[in-house]
Amino acid sequence: QLMAAMLEALVAELGSLAGKLLISIAAGIKVERLQEMAGGHSRIIRTMPNTPSLLGLGMTGLYAPTGIEQADRDFAEQMMQAVGKTLWVAQESGINGVIAAAGSAPAYFFLFMQGIAEEAEAMGFTPEQAPLGAAAMVEQNPELSLQALREQVTSKGGTTAEAVKTYQEQGRKPLTSRAMQAAVTRAGEMETLF
Repeated sequence: QLMAAMLEALVAELGSLAGKLLISIAAGIKVERLQEMAGGHSRIIRTMPNTPSLLGLGMTGLYAPTGIEQADRDFAEQMMQAVGKTLWVAQESGINGVIAAAGSAPAYFFLFMQGIAEEAEAMGFTPEQAPLGAAAMVEQNPELSLQALREQVTSKGGTTAEAVKTYQEQGRKPLTSRAMQAAVTRAGEMETLF
């Protein structure tokens, strides 16, 4: 409720939105609710960027309801491409998928890296001695799939193959699926709060 009140106060302070395009980056607030907050203003595009946008490496999902002109769509897309890649979703519910797959994904990655760093420390290494350069490998090799990158590190019958086998046997895929679906579910729940 506090977030909704703050957003309503902000929109009120903006004054007349006549002739203006409103681009939202608020999670959990649907276009219909934004229209109500903006006194019926309907020229609204909803976006969901992620934190790598701070480095110009973001991924932003965009949604525009019917009736939004192509020029507004183009403007919003160009603006969000200044901080990374963009992806339009056809249905507003697709924004919740973007939240799970891109918006929350850095946290999943950081959590995994945190686990590796913590285990390395438990083995006697300092944080400085156990650097994690995998993210740079992904960035520097955009032509390679994540599977291909993983396979480059995994020698058949070797130590990495055994570790990967353990992840697979312990349910990495269903756990990841459940976690991402939990993010989608929570995004839907948040929409009912506003």
